[in-house]
Amino acid sequence: MKGYTLRVATEEDLDTLVEHRRRMFEEMRHPTERELDAADRTYRAWARKRLRSGQLRCLLVSDRSGKVVAGGCVWLRDVQPAPGRPGGRMPYLMYMYTEPGSRRKGLASLIVKQSMEWARSQGYARMTLHASEVGREVYSKLGWERSWEMRADLSQPSVRVRTATAGRARS
Repeated sequence: MKGYTLRVATEEDLDTLVEHRRRMFEEMRHPTERELDAADRTYRAWARKRLRSGQLRCLLVSDRSGKVVAGGCVWLRDVQPAPGRPGGRMPYLMYMYTEPGSRRKGLASLIVKQSMEWARSQGYARMTLHASEVGREVYSKLGWERSWEMRADLSQPSVRVRTATAGRARS
């Protein structure tokens, strides 16, 4: 893209990665400052370890002034073997973020395309992600399909766990 530079992030970019991730969560979920601060500390250590090991590859886009205005990461996460998939690692696209003033310029698409090409060049046949409402359009245009996943918040007392033998809810 004209006027922008794409590069692979290093450990020196951890502050930017943490900041972008925090802002992404602020926009999507509106967590408390306390939750964000705790998540930032945990993520910084998690990301540093994975950047060093090569399990995390992040791309950053800078504008003409050198300011990072967009970014996204691919985490090579361990997956279990399944039919048609021998197991090992699978690329997982995450923490896509673009500064509000730089949106709708194709930067997220550039990061996704480059991430997909990199994963393909590494021999991976599939990639996954969890898309926000805002991001779904970007991914769909690039050939991503929605899959089915469910979750349960086990911290909520309204979630009942049924035992296989009794068939009754346990509290």
